[in-house]
Amino acid sequence: MKTRAAVIHAVGEKWEVQDLDLNEPGDNEVRIKVMASGLCHSDDHFVTGDLAVDLPMVGGHEGAGIV
Repeated sequence: MKTRAAVIHAVGEKWEVQDLDLNEPGDNEVRIKVMASGLCHSDDHFVTGDLAVDLPMVGGHEGAGIV
């Protein structure tokens, strides 16, 4: 299955919207049809390096959708 996501590859770079392949849900996971999602100020900390995370990373933890 394919999805579109905002991805950051390195500190200081811009978010890029990319098509990604999704794995099938595993045990204790559900698939959610995301209708909307946004990048917030928390996501900006990954760009500036204020919060250390493993990169590349998909941003936009504030989503709304259908289970």
